[in-house]
Amino acid sequence: MLGTTITLSVNSVNKVLSRVSDPEPYSSTYFLEDGVDDYTLTFKHTVPRSRGASKESHLVRLDVNTYDATSGALLRKHSTWIVDETGIGKQDSTTAGYHASALATWFNTNKALVLARES
Repeated sequence: MLGTTITLSVNSVNKVLSRVSDPEPYSSTYFLEDGVDDYTLTFKHTVPRSRGASKESHLVRLDVNTYDATSGALLRKHSTWIVDETGIGKQDSTTAGYHASALATWFNTNKALVLARES
């Protein structure tokens, strides 16, 4: 089980999210209300009946809602997530780490192209 808090560094500022629920096996939610931003971090795991079987997946999702400081109106909803799935064979945390890091690095370098709908 993950800890009762998770710290994310957002633009070099640490955000400490606290566990608010773990409503079902293999999932949990963390939350932080921080000024005009609300952060929700969700973990969901899909585990096949037998360990190591095909289609085991792991979702980590960050949702950030930004509100107007004066009126409190919702200005923006933003979600970022990653899913690691093994379709066939045994999961390998080293390989998964390599792939997640490669994708995050590529996206960080090319986010303007992605947001401009390049494909």
